[in-house]
Amino acid sequence: MKAVVVAILLAGCMVGESTAPGGGGGGGGDGDGMGSGSGSGSGSNMAQVDGGTAAACTNAVYDPCTSAAQCTSGNCQLFQQSGFQVCTQTCTPGDNTTCPMQNGQPAQCNNMGICKPAAANTCTR
Repeated sequence: MKAVVVAILLAGCMVGESTAPGGGGGGGGDGDGMGSGSGSGSGSNMAQVDGGTAAACTNAVYDPCTSAAQCTSGNCQLFQQSGFQVCTQTCTPGDNTTCPMQNGQPAQCNNMGICKPAAANTCTR
């Protein structure tokens, strides 16, 4: 019987408020944790020009290539730092006027004497 009374008293202390001086406390918070979002998209490996599919590559200077056989100039150059490989031609190092223009913009004649465009032409193979 004594054990039952002690158990009830202990249970009352654990469930009730703190009896230590200055002890106790409380807290509360409110948050709804709600969020929302949406998204959609689509893609294609075909380049788009003015709402239509890009023209076929013609093996011209600055067209993308994978081998020299795809270039009228016979020179397919990888520009690894820029992330593209294009048909190109030789030029006078430092003289950009010896490179063909690309979309009205001058290409760069690099120190190796190779014309380097800002990007590959937009065309498909």
